[in-house]
This record gives sequence, C-alpha cells and structure tokens, in this order.
Amino acid sequence: MKKHLLFIALVFAMQFAFAQNFGIVRKNYFSSYYDSTLMTNVDVLDSSTIRLGSVDPITGIVFNIGTSEYKSAINLNGATIDPYLKHYYIGSGFNLLTFDMITGDIINNVPISGPLPSASFQNIRFNPSDSIIYGMIPHNFYSTYYDSVLMTNVEVLDSTQIRFASINPATGQYSLIGNSSFSNLYTLAGNSIDPFQMLYYYSAVDTLIGIDLYTGAEYSAVPIQLPPYGIFENIAYSCIDTSIYGLTRQNYVSSVYDSLLMTYIDVIDSTTFRLSKINPNSGVVTFVSPFNIGAGGNLTGGAFIDPDSMTYFFSSGNQIVGVSLVTGLITSSATKLYDSGAFAYDMMRSTQNCINASPNRFFIKTGVDEAVNLHLDGMLFPNPAHNEITLNINTPFQNIEVLDFKGALILKSKEKTIDISELTNGIYIVKAITENGVIFTSKFVKD
Repeated sequence: MKKHLLFIALVFAMQFAFAQNFGIVRKNYFSSYYDSTLMTNVDVLDSSTIRLGSVDPITGIVFNIGTSEYKSAINLNGATIDPYLKHYYIGSGFNLLTFDMITGDIINNVPISGPLPSASFQNIRFNPSDSIIYGMIPHNFYSTYYDSVLMTNVEVLDSTQIRFASINPATGQYSLIGNSSFSNLYTLAGNSIDPFQMLYYYSAVDTLIGIDLYTGAEYSAVPIQLPPYGIFENIAYSCIDTSIYGLTRQNYVSSVYDSLLMTYIDVIDSTTFRLSKINPNSGVVTFVSPFNIGAGGNLTGGAFIDPDSMTYFFSSGNQIVGVSLVTGLITSSATKLYDSGAFAYDMMRSTQNCINASPNRFFIKTGVDEAVNLHLDGMLFPNPAHNEITLNINTPFQNIEVLDFKGALILKSKEKTIDISELTNGIYIVKAITENGVIFTSKFVKD
C-alpha cells in the first residue's frame, strides 16, 4: 500500500514538475455498429470531450490535469494563462471559459459582452506585468440590398475593422481601449505581448502590427521582410532576451503550365523551416537556425519558451519539438503520448516565461493622451517574500504603496524597505510614485 501511494505521489509530482505549459486535450468517443453492406463492424464518432492538460516536452507524455472532462466546443483562435491566479482561459463560442490549473475544473463560464454588437473576443493574451487580458474584437459592417429572388432585404458583410480591448474574465465584459480601428486582419500565425514595453504584437499575414496597451493605438506597422512565399508564424515573445521568436516557413515553387487553365501556375516544390526572430521596429527576420530543421509548427498547437533551458518548444503535428534559442538546432523531439482515445493537445501556453515582469515604458498624460517612452529601472526583492520587501529604484520617489490584487491600498511608506510580516499570504502590487510623477509598479508574492 505504501509503495502504491508513493508511486501516485511521484507521478503527481512529475506531472506538475513539467507543468510549465497547459493546453486543451481533445478526446473522441466512438460507437461500433455492424455494416451489413461491408459485412464488418464500423466505428462511428459518437462524441468529443475536452479537458485541461500539460505535456512533458522531453518525453512527449501528455498529462491530464484532474479528472474532469467536458463536452464544450472551443475556439482555436485564442487562449491564455494567468500564472498568478493559476487560471487558463479559452473561448467557447461566444463565452469565455476559465479552467483551474490545479484541479482541471471549469470554474467560470461567462458570455462575452461589450459595447459592440460582436460577442467575439479573440487572439487573447495575458500580460504578466499588469495582470490584464488583452485581445481583438472584429467589428463587422453590413450593407442591405433587396434580393428579387427571395423578395426580401438581405444583409451582406461590407467590411470588417478590428478593435483592441481588455476583458474581465470574471464577468466576460470587455472594454475598448482607445478609438483606433485596424483594417489589418489577424491570422493564426500568432500574437505576443512585450510586458516591458507594454506592446501587443500580432501577425497580419505580411505585416507585424504593434499596439500600445495604454492607448490602443497603432504603435508600429512594419512589413515582415522575407523572400517571396516566406511566412513568419508561431510567434512567442521571450523575456529572457526580449526577442520575438517564431518559425519561418519558406515555400519554394516551380512554375508549370496548366493545359486546362491555359496558363502557368506556381506549385509548391519544397518547404523549409527555421527558428527565427523578428525586429518589431524594422520587420527584419533573422534566422537563428543555420539550416532547415525539417519540422514546422501546428498553428493551433501553440508554442512556448522555456527561459531556464533557453528553448523554444512547439507542436508539430504529433510531435513536440524543442529548438535552442542560441544555436537554432533541435534539442529534443518526442511523439505525444496520450491516454486512450485522446488525439490532440491544442493551444499550448507557458506559465514560466515573463512571470513577474514589470513595465519600463510608462504612460504619462501630456494633454493629448500620448504614451511617452520613459524607462525607469527598478527591482523588488526578495520575491517571493516573507517578512519584508525592498525596492531598489534608480530615482527619488514620493512614497511606496502596497495594494492587494483588487487595487485596495494596504500599506504606505516613504522607506524603500517595507515590513510585510502582518500581510496574509497572496499576491500584492507595489506602486512607487517618483518625484516627476512617473509610476513604477511590480508584483510580489507573500508566502
């Protein structure tokens, strides 16, 4: 009995040791019936379920988190993680689901609503430096015309604009940020947040768009500089070296004459894949991999960066592949191993990369609501903390405030070292107001 309990404990510990990433495990259930024409038993898809899971990227073993599974459908265009509350969020139709990353249970399921007619909140991404979930809302415009066949007025999609917003995952209510609209449609190639510069980046096919988190305005828009038929996808931001990584998929084509169309057409001859990084200010893509790594990313599978091993992990069909950020070479490749019936691990997101990041570009009111580039260096230590915290900041400040996670003021001090021994365990925010009005913020864990 003791050996059995020890084995369970070891499996449980191993599962969470590898839980730097979480995603959705999909499983199919089949019914078997006899086909009199074929004269054999045939399996027919009966139902599908989802559950929260994690994968060990070295062995490929996919772990189920908890025992709960659900028949909910999910959107494969957005998911994100709050590593502080240990919540995993993903869209389900016009609802937002919240999974508990400890138990695997769905603890919240709320309809998405806001000021626009659309109830679609997509390309979502949690920002670890302000603990807010950002995303994009398609705003559709329609024209009405009379259909003489149907003898009624019919609405036809005329155009689509994208609005930038944040969402409250507890209520599903989204709030538009600024007044900017974007005509560059996003793709499944990916998105990421630079938590230091407070910028949201997304791929619009051949353009990388940067959005200011403070104002919702376009911060940058640069052509992605690749040869023809090249695509930069599976985007992941790395806080360890402040770079945006992704896979460059380069198609090589041959021109052949189509006798049916009576014209030349381009046909894909071969494809190469390389780990790359992009300069968001110029759009220049630099290859990290010295040659073709021979494995491309599954766009709905996701990608994440392990800051400890400096490895970019991505899903490549049935494989989980690791590539060194330093050499660009494959360091591991393992076939995903599921429980019986499970067949996919989607929307993989990381918990460790960028955790406890703090912004160093701040928003200052100038009378025209501009975001000013102002760098403020500071460090809060220790973190986690038990008895006291110290803020090492490079400029004079008026005072330091400690807020709870709801924003309520708990402590206030003019000293850099603050006694927190009386605080209950949890996550807190430190805010320092400098003499020139700049606000420095950082999070810490009281244990």
